[in-house]
Amino acid sequence: MNKFLWSCAALLALCVTVRSLSCYTCDVAVLGYCLHDKHINCISNQTSCFTAVAKFSGDLLDIHEKGCAEVTQCSNTSGHILNVNYTITRTCCGSDLCNSATSIELPVTATLFAALAAVWSQWAL
Repeated sequence: MNKFLWSCAALLALCVTVRSLSCYTCDVAVLGYCLHDKHINCISNQTSCFTAVAKFSGDLLDIHEKGCAEVTQCSNTSGHILNVNYTITRTCCGSDLCNSATSIELPVTATLFAALAAVWSQWAL
């Protein structure tokens, strides 16, 4: 009887699935707004969701990124590439979808299209 109980416990342990952390990712971000966001399941060693912003010296645009990370990757870094200084600020959290996906809102889209139409109309004259 004891072997039967241990066998049942082992079988139950094999059937239990480990649920991984879910985080938002952002494939394309413009001016901090995600144009195509989705959520993914992280792999087992990635126990944090992150939101990162890379800021560059000069007139370069910031780069935004979201996704899964290991705890050791949850720190800020800085350096330089080809005489351009950069700082990467990474914010991490540990619950499902905690790196809230901000999608582009209608007023921002309308403003962007209005600006493009204004520029286009100036070129057309």
